[in-house]
Amino acid sequence: MTPIAITFLVIALTVIWGGLIASAIFLSKQTEVAHYPEGGEDAPGEPAEA
Repeated sequence: MTPIAITFLVIALTVIWGGLIASAIFLSKQTEVAHYPEGGEDAPGEPAEA
């Protein structure tokens, strides 16, 4: 492999794995929703709609 290909490989791996690690850390610190918006309650037996 040429030096430029190795450089781009290292950059790509850093971006991909760095993003994965950063998102895992973010999710571990903020695990629950602080509050939910108003509404959105369905009656029992009512079909859920998107």
